[in-house]
Amino acid sequence: MTSSGFSAFSASQPLAIFSDFDGTIAHPDTLNFLAETFSSLEFRHGIGKRIASGELSLRDGIQQEVAVIQGTLEEILSYLKKHVEIDKAFPAFAGWCCEENIPLTILSAGIKDIIENLLRPYNLKQVKILANPLRIDQGRWSLQFLDETPWGHDKSRAVRQAKTEGHCVVYLGDGLSDRGAAQIADLVFAKAGLARFCAEQQIPHKVFADFHEVQRELMPLLRR
Repeated sequence: MTSSGFSAFSASQPLAIFSDFDGTIAHPDTLNFLAETFSSLEFRHGIGKRIASGELSLRDGIQQEVAVIQGTLEEILSYLKKHVEIDKAFPAFAGWCCEENIPLTILSAGIKDIIENLLRPYNLKQVKILANPLRIDQGRWSLQFLDETPWGHDKSRAVRQAKTEGHCVVYLGDGLSDRGAAQIADLVFAKAGLARFCAEQQIPHKVFADFHEVQRELMPLLRR
């Protein structure tokens, strides 16, 4: 990226930070991992192609992925904890945000119950989580989406609201569900598919590896 968006930043506005979860905080993406575990890589890629072509909405694609998961929440969480890692720098980053009175919100198109449980050992009570609640009916998994949009959870709504309240918004993400938020955020940290999208759309952004790097980039901005 260009660093133009960062060099032009003014600390006159309070920061608000929003971050995606899967692929950004958690690795691998929990929903993709479960979809591949209970179906196949081909199944997940097929859904991805249909979403990319416009044949299938992200909302419907996610619901199809969730529907293949089999087991109780406790069983799935136990399985995920063996295979999914939280960015080692994220707890310290969340603590720094708290010390600096910077609101930190996780915006996810995934499963809220899983996110809450994976983060519980870190005692991050100050971190707000906006994600889709899980529903299990007679063993069948589905999501109760946060809104009626084709996204199921339009992340740009929370970003737009924060900007309306006078915040300078920092957004971190890696994928398709992050595009709308990245397009209107003031500062964007991007990985993977979101980084490619930002480059193609000429959206100023910073490619990052972990939350230590994000904190290092943001700290000098607060001292201006």
